[in-house]
Amino acid sequence: MIGFFITLFFFCFYSFAEPIVSISFNDAALAHCVKTTAVEHHWQNSEQVIKLKCHGKGIKTVTDLIHFPQLSYLSLFNNNITTADLTALTQLSYVNLANNQLTTLTITNLALLETLYVFKNQLTTIDFSGLTALKKLRATNNRLNNLTISPLISLKKAYFFDNKLKDLVVKGLPKLRFIELRQNPMPDEVYDRYDELDGITIVHDGNADDWK
Repeated sequence: MIGFFITLFFFCFYSFAEPIVSISFNDAALAHCVKTTAVEHHWQNSEQVIKLKCHGKGIKTVTDLIHFPQLSYLSLFNNNITTADLTALTQLSYVNLANNQLTTLTITNLALLETLYVFKNQLTTIDFSGLTALKKLRATNNRLNNLTISPLISLKKAYFFDNKLKDLVVKGLPKLRFIELRQNPMPDEVYDRYDELDGITIVHDGNADDWK
């Protein structure tokens, strides 16, 4: 009897799921990658799409991802994306949007997100509100000039090499053990403040030679 109800549950769940072949995509490059991946994994419905890896496909927009609410792993490295709002994808635990043309990234309240790669973009700021599970962050080679990382209470490693940061408060993050801040226009007094902190390895221009 229990087996019957489990079978019935999954039948009803996938019966109401959106068939991938019927989805109307706005981005042809993303559509091709999704459909190719679906064939490889024998996916038929949108809820079955839990992992997408589409590198160097010429993708310009991610609005179509709204159709895949169960997506937990998203890697769109080396595309042509300028704006990304992922807040509806609440199951995401891994996101790689590196080497795009991002000027705006909206990822607030993704409570399961643990890894975020956004290096080599054009971002000037990122709102980290609600990212309480984020452990690893790579945001090097951007234009970040205003940043607050205090919401990242689970953060262990962060990389901000080559940005426009004049300061960054790193206190109050109990799990942070390593942060890289070279090639940011920070004054010496900021470096002095960093060097007084215990328990965190902070690589900056003032001590960069020590880490070669």
